[in-house]
Amino acid sequence: MDITREQPNSNITNDEIMEKRLKTRLTLHTIATVLLLGSSAPLYAYVLSPIHLLNYVDSYGNLSLRNTGDIQLPDPLVISGNLNLEKSKISQLPRSLTVNGNLNLAYTEVEYLPLVFNVDGFVNLAHSKIKELNYGMIVKGDLSLMGTEIQKLPDNLYVKGDLYLNNSKITKLPNQIIVDGDIHINGTQITSIPDNAKIKGRIIN
Repeated sequence: MDITREQPNSNITNDEIMEKRLKTRLTLHTIATVLLLGSSAPLYAYVLSPIHLLNYVDSYGNLSLRNTGDIQLPDPLVISGNLNLEKSKISQLPRSLTVNGNLNLAYTEVEYLPLVFNVDGFVNLAHSKIKELNYGMIVKGDLSLMGTEIQKLPDNLYVKGDLYLNNSKITKLPNQIIVDGDIHINGTQITSIPDNAKIKGRIIN
């Protein structure tokens, strides 16, 4: 079989070549933007560098990536203000995360928290896919696990603010739990409080 190769078109001008290259770059940029801003079926996590994050940080140091697609944050990551990832498709956090303000992970795909995890404000995990918390976890504000499928809390959990367990799968409080505020248990199967629990506020059902 005789196969004839198509000869390159020598009539293409430099302007046409540049135009094709520009279209290719625009297409790649569009794909990246769709992945960052949200897609029904993203192919992979969009990697954000520290330079990328500067576009989303306000003058107070707050970083908002709410409603974004599946993203991958720099590791380690330190945020001087609040970090808002609510309703994003993020599924994995950096192995080392420090937030000097509040952390909002409501309605995210996150299942586990980083081993190095320091948050100075509240931690909102409401309606997320969280499966477990770190042993001896310290929360310096409120902790919300409302509407989650998590079934067990770690021993030695400390919450400086209120603990929200409404409509979660938690059935009992852990040993040595310390809560300086109230515990909200409406919609749970919790019926008793451990003898070694230290709760300064009320149990609200």
